[in-house]
Amino acid sequence: MPFDYVTWSIWLVGFVILVVWIYVPVKEIRKLLADRKKQPE
Repeated sequence: MPFDYVTWSIWLVGFVILVVWIYVPVKEIRKLLADRKKQPE
């Protein structure tokens, strides 16, 4: 069975999008929590 570059490249792009899609909101939430801790109410 030959190595299918097209299929693996599609999977790789999808995986990168998934990682970015999870990482960016987590980073934003951490930033919001840090800002909230800095501001005393």
